[in-house]
Amino acid sequence: MAKKTLNLTIEEEIKERAKRIAGKRGISVSRLFEEAIAREEEPEEFVPRPGSAAEKIYNLIPESEKVDSYDYKKLKEEALREKYDL
Repeated sequence: MAKKTLNLTIEEEIKERAKRIAGKRGISVSRLFEEAIAREEEPEEFVPRPGSAAEKIYNLIPESEKVDSYDYKKLKEEALREKYDL
């Protein structure tokens, strides 16, 4: 996807906070903004932070095994049945 420039008018304090947060995460303020918008638009979708341990683990899972939704109760039942041979 092509990148475009966006100029924002925000409070100086917000600008400094954004820079500080992005710096702690090791990403740009632009990337921080992109991630915030993605979370707002698709709050159910898991998007690991770039460079994080979660991203590394997520990328180890083959695409064929990734699912869109989880029924944790069902997964727990299946795991317990398998564990206790039920």
